[in-house]
Amino acid sequence: MTEKKKLKLLHLSQPQRATLEGLANRRPQLPTDPIRDELVTLGLVAQQGAKWALTPQGKKVLAANSNRRNAGGFSV
Repeated sequence: MTEKKKLKLLHLSQPQRATLEGLANRRPQLPTDPIRDELVTLGLVAQQGAKWALTPQGKKVLAANSNRRNAGGFSV
């Protein structure tokens, strides 16, 4: 038997998560955004021309955070 390597979940702060969700929803982005720069260093977003897009890892992290947050059926 082989053990599967688990994806390490990143615990994003609220501004980071909001920025990641905003990029996923294609909201207009400011030219300079320090929180987005943090996400770039984490490898979650990448610039494609004039727009920003989520990397495959960024999509996984966003989906995992959304599922974890909505798992209870209510928000606090």
